[in-house]
Amino acid sequence: VCAQVTPWNYPMMMAVWKWAPAIAAGNTVVLKPSDTTPVSTVWMAELMQEFLPEGVMNVVVGGRETGRLLVDHETPQFVSITGSVRAGMEVASQASKDLKRVHLELGGKAPVVIFDDANIEAACEWIAVAGYFNAGQDCTAATRVIVEASAYEDVVTLLTEQAKNNIKVGMPNEDVLVGPVNNANQLARVQGFLDRTPSHARVTTGGKKLDRPGYFWTPTVVADLKQSDEMIQTEMFAPVITIQKFQDEAEAVRMANGVEYGLASSVWTKDHGRAMRMSKAFDFGVVWINTHIPMVAEMPHGGFKHSGYGKDLSGYGFEEYTRIKHVMTNLNA
Repeated sequence: VCAQVTPWNYPMMMAVWKWAPAIAAGNTVVLKPSDTTPVSTVWMAELMQEFLPEGVMNVVVGGRETGRLLVDHETPQFVSITGSVRAGMEVASQASKDLKRVHLELGGKAPVVIFDDANIEAACEWIAVAGYFNAGQDCTAATRVIVEASAYEDVVTLLTEQAKNNIKVGMPNEDVLVGPVNNANQLARVQGFLDRTPSHARVTTGGKKLDRPGYFWTPTVVADLKQSDEMIQTEMFAPVITIQKFQDEAEAVRMANGVEYGLASSVWTKDHGRAMRMSKAFDFGVVWINTHIPMVAEMPHGGFKHSGYGKDLSGYGFEEYTRIKHVMTNLNA
């Protein structure tokens, strides 16, 4: 029996990422979706009852206390959670009391390192989509841009123009990229980050709630931030892209790796050798080259450091839900 906990940013997709490998490996599951987005998960579980034996797929709904009881219960021997670093640490601590195996897919703060030989215009167009998609509520979102000094002001200008002119905010529609943040508390949290913007930083566009009903935040660009600034070190889960400047490869690597997270990253350059060097140096579980955020089911997804351990997707994700047993037979007996 596997206990599983999913977040609110992609409730149905995350449930599938948990259920599919667990059941394919022969397990039964008890999954708790986020208390702010449970409906799609419950609906999907009801639908799957038509195809699975009774008791294979189970859903419990509730808040943090429900999750704690699920992890603490003696029946599950494996726990998988996608959520915040705080939640992951709590789950790991609880599960360790009974030596339960744990898979943690936690927060991220993806660096997007741009060298001056990259196709800057195309990069900024792609990064705007990868940063603002789902209102930036994605642990791999392209929201921490680190640019070579000679291309810095060009990137600031282009990303600002993208946010102002090409990123539409609103209710679901074909031409809308950014919807609302999840709830009032999250909106207030984003407001807090912008209220605490340091004096040395520039908010080149956005920086405020959209003037309409709902939890909508304007696509925001904040430039000239320092490595120690809160917006660089903390996952915001918001449509806010930060921009920093570097002088050489070594500094770019230090800045990219200089956070507690290690989930996803990207490097933008036409120099293949440089791309390979950066990919090796990045302390992140996912590295994209001249792109950011595409996912394929055949490749593993998971991070290092405070982004957790273990993998979703691919054969590695399947293996998370298996145990290795050694059986030896004496054929002469």
